[in-house]
Amino acid sequence: MAENASPCPTMGHFLEGEQCLENFPGTSPLIYFGVKSELSEPMILTDNVYSAPKFKPGKGLFKFECKDDSNSIEGSSLGKRAGYKLTVKAVLDAANKMTSKLGRPLNNLDLFAIIPDGDDFQIAYDKDRKLVFDADGIKAETGAGGTDARVTTITGTLSRVKYPMLYVDIDNIDTLLEGYVAPAST
Repeated sequence: MAENASPCPTMGHFLEGEQCLENFPGTSPLIYFGVKSELSEPMILTDNVYSAPKFKPGKGLFKFECKDDSNSIEGSSLGKRAGYKLTVKAVLDAANKMTSKLGRPLNNLDLFAIIPDGDDFQIAYDKDRKLVFDADGIKAETGAGGTDARVTTITGTLSRVKYPMLYVDIDNIDTLLEGYVAPAST
């Protein structure tokens, strides 16, 4: 048996009448990136939910505002007993000096991504595997004409995770931003 094996998953019922929720497509136009080496400890996975990230002093998440209706996380099976691949997609509504500078750390650092999804937060994170921006994973387009979009498209993949969607338990994401200073208590 492999060292990283966990107990067999258990099956449960999924009954439409018991869901009592809307299932709106799409996610928030925000995406947050964190640098894994800036975590003070790895996040803990319980079922398909990670504990909130804890950062070293002065470190935190970086917030990107994206084009409306452009962000998504897609989970797809890699085959029986092979796990899942998560694909993170976001579109920045610009292709300029700033997005060009951001391309380097996205392409070269060991990152994780968080996207707000209604009242939840989806995450692409694994303590041992990297979120990878393969060939054409970060693409800046100036557009050719006045009606063309000038955008930077970010597509990263994280392979061999246990679930087709991973979540992270966060109460207030703003308190996790890089440079956040807690209000003084009175």
